[in-house]
Amino acid sequence: MKCMTDPDNSVVWQLLPGKDHKLDIENDSPTPTENGVLSSNGTLSKCSTVPRNMCLNGYSKEREHLSPRFRHPRILHGRQRKRVILKNGAVNISRENVSKRSQRYLQDIFTTMVDIQWRWNLLVFAMGFFGSWIFFAVLWWLIALAHGDLDHEGDENWNPCVQNVHSFITAFLFSVESQHTIGYGYRYTTEECPEGVFMMCVQSVTGVMIQCLVAGMVFAKIARPKKRSQTLMFSRYAVVCMRDGKLCIMWRVGDMRKSHIIGAMISAQVIRRKVTLEGEVIPYYHTQIDVKFDDAGDRVFLIWPATIVHEINENSPFYSMSAQDILTDSYELVVALEGTIESTGQAIQTRTSFVPSEILWGHRFEQMVTYQKNTGEFLVDYRKFNSTYEVETPLCSARDYYEYRRLMSVSSRAVSYCGAATEVTSLGSFRRSESAEAQSTSSQAQGDSNRLSGSCDEC
Repeated sequence: MKCMTDPDNSVVWQLLPGKDHKLDIENDSPTPTENGVLSSNGTLSKCSTVPRNMCLNGYSKEREHLSPRFRHPRILHGRQRKRVILKNGAVNISRENVSKRSQRYLQDIFTTMVDIQWRWNLLVFAMGFFGSWIFFAVLWWLIALAHGDLDHEGDENWNPCVQNVHSFITAFLFSVESQHTIGYGYRYTTEECPEGVFMMCVQSVTGVMIQCLVAGMVFAKIARPKKRSQTLMFSRYAVVCMRDGKLCIMWRVGDMRKSHIIGAMISAQVIRRKVTLEGEVIPYYHTQIDVKFDDAGDRVFLIWPATIVHEINENSPFYSMSAQDILTDSYELVVALEGTIESTGQAIQTRTSFVPSEILWGHRFEQMVTYQKNTGEFLVDYRKFNSTYEVETPLCSARDYYEYRRLMSVSSRAVSYCGAATEVTSLGSFRRSESAEAQSTSSQAQGDSNRLSGSCDEC
């Protein structure tokens, strides 16, 4: 930091490269020099160390009629980025030119049947039963044909393999009755041919297997954790505002059900373009970012909607991005919530993403939880789940803002030192102490005051 003077005897501190701002010691009202470009008036809020141009103005009557989405300064968004993760959590990816694709799907037939659409799932369900009925009906008809039962229809002296099976229709009815143990008693196998007894045993075992597999497939599709994720909600927008003196990106996640998600963990990644040192262009580069819920880290106790916070620090990909950069750059913020369903014990993951047009700079989420004295319960108003309100927020990047705060702190200390040195000089010399230690302390203080006075005189 460099100390300089100007014609009106005010002290000038060089805060940022190429940006000089005057700081009047008497009334503490900075004004811009010719090189100052931070604001039109260069004033500094009395209750803050942030220049007005670096802050969003609060709620104003002129913009009262506008929706909260457009109450902040008009910053045009750049070209919309094509989503990798849709808002409902679906992955926006299609695949082609996969070698042996059908064969690979058939090798994992159960997962394939669970993942396919309901129309195909129910079709396979029905065809599994009808196919087995028709297949064994053909076998029973062939057994009757080979034994000669079809040629002795109505002959009371003939002992058939299967009683009252004399056509394909009757063979089909016997196949259905045998596989599902309906047992009408009109058609039944006899001891005349062993192949009929063996076929009945095979069909009974096969029918049980088909029923277990097909019914289990439908049940697994119904009980998928994917359906449970429909009751987990993410906020429509993410917001950028100050929290504990730091710039943060925040979004909300909530659970509608009374049964909780056990061991819920939140994670987030930024997908954006990157050019490596070797010149390689990676169009969709994933960067893991740190997120937390209050002081619980990435663990979320989801008893009511939680606000997830990403602190924009030197490890964040947003560290050097200003408000305009965040709202116009090309990237996608993908967030995921993982946990275990309390009622079923199944693992679950729900996802969503935010693109630049869904980032609200200078907004903060409204409170949703209130205590009801009449019922003694906490009330969660989900009408406010996506509601935000404006707050003053620096428009510069987090890096510039933290540097500005640091330099302002240094300049404040330097000004206080100059004032202390002037006061010491006006008082004159100190009385000498009888002890040697007091004399040494006095000499050191006098030397420091002379040095600080000289520095201020040079300014």
